[in-house]
Amino acid sequence: MIKLLNSLPLFYLIALIPGRYAIWGLFDDSWYYAQMMYDSGVWSIRFLLITIAITPILFLLSRLGRGKALGRWLLQRRRHFGLVSFVYAAIHLLHYTLKTANLEDMWLDAFGLDFATGWLGFILFMLLAVTSNNASVRRLGRAWKSLHFWIYPAIALTFLHWYLFDQFTDRVLFWLALFVGVKLLHGLLKSVRRAHVASEQNTS
Repeated sequence: MIKLLNSLPLFYLIALIPGRYAIWGLFDDSWYYAQMMYDSGVWSIRFLLITIAITPILFLLSRLGRGKALGRWLLQRRRHFGLVSFVYAAIHLLHYTLKTANLEDMWLDAFGLDFATGWLGFILFMLLAVTSNNASVRRLGRAWKSLHFWIYPAIALTFLHWYLFDQFTDRVLFWLALFVGVKLLHGLLKSVRRAHVASEQNTS
């Protein structure tokens, strides 16, 4: 059972099940294009949020002194959650390219702020995705962390892209608030941890 839970193929299969309609829509043009774009985009956002949330979750589990097995599993799967997010973003882009089916139109679209933010965000995500492996960590050394800091500009571009396209801006702001909340929680937990370490050093 443990080996089954640690199976990467099973992990990706389960992770892609929620977006199965967006995936199937790539092979069947009868699906409603706007819904396919929304589904693929929002599932990319959801898995990206999980990826960002793993660090504060690990802080909390460490603070509570429990959930070590869950913490190890999340740590092992953090990059893979990010890669699933990228897969959904790639599906999102594929729907657009298949619908447009014209390089000249795509080139002209790219000069608009709504499309440009999407392209720039995707390029950044692609750079992060191709370096999300142990070989890249070893090869880049300290530069790897600096490179992966670009996840935050990529997130900002993604939300601006979504905001410019979506008529229902409330849902965009809702997901953005979740991301901001996760980062604020991360910062708070880091501060608490530093204060705790400092107090232990002062008493020793």
